[in-house]
Amino acid sequence: MSDVAALYRLQELELDIIDRAKRIKAIKTQLEDDAALQESITANEEAQAALAEVEARLRDMELEIAAAVEKRQTAEQRLYSGEVQNPKELQDMQMEVEALARRKSVLDDELGKITSSRDEHREKADDAEARCNEARELHEQESEALIDEKETLTEDVNQLLARRKTSVAAIPQQAFKTYNRMRTAKSNRPVAVLREKACTICGIEQNSIVITAINRGEGLVNCQNCGRILYRL
Repeated sequence: MSDVAALYRLQELELDIIDRAKRIKAIKTQLEDDAALQESITANEEAQAALAEVEARLRDMELEIAAAVEKRQTAEQRLYSGEVQNPKELQDMQMEVEALARRKSVLDDELGKITSSRDEHREKADDAEARCNEARELHEQESEALIDEKETLTEDVNQLLARRKTSVAAIPQQAFKTYNRMRTAKSNRPVAVLREKACTICGIEQNSIVITAINRGEGLVNCQNCGRILYRL
């Protein structure tokens, strides 16, 4: 294998390593990014808190109604027991019983509104909980798949790095130095394929001197425009 062919194979190997390394990095970012899950958890917590609040109001209202009913029953028992003979006191007791009856009616209306609100909040809370569970399950499934992919890619990269080491050892030192020096400036593509008479990266057609040098295999020949090492497949 010629030096330029070896350099081209090395470049393809390194580009493969770079692509897989980028994907590993992207997977790590995805695994750390659980914004969608956290959003659903927050929404569920808020919905559950709102439900708990309205349920607490409902319990308080039920206790208040029960207390009003008990107080009215006690007042009615005294009113009709015959124990009270004073007309003024009897009139006051009658007014209290009527006031308690009106109060219970108001409380019953309020209880109905709170019960309706509780039902609405319960429906929202159930929906939020279901969405949260779905988001958590999806996150776990995606994470498991990403972890498996990351492990496979890591194993592949390790194997490719071993192959790269072997490839570099087989390339003449001077040719590798030239290649390595150009890597950063040429965006990890210091070698360009020559298709017909044109560099496939910059697209410039090469003159006869360059083409002749490549055909004769005269060492590393550079593109007359972008300076990359030209390789004819």
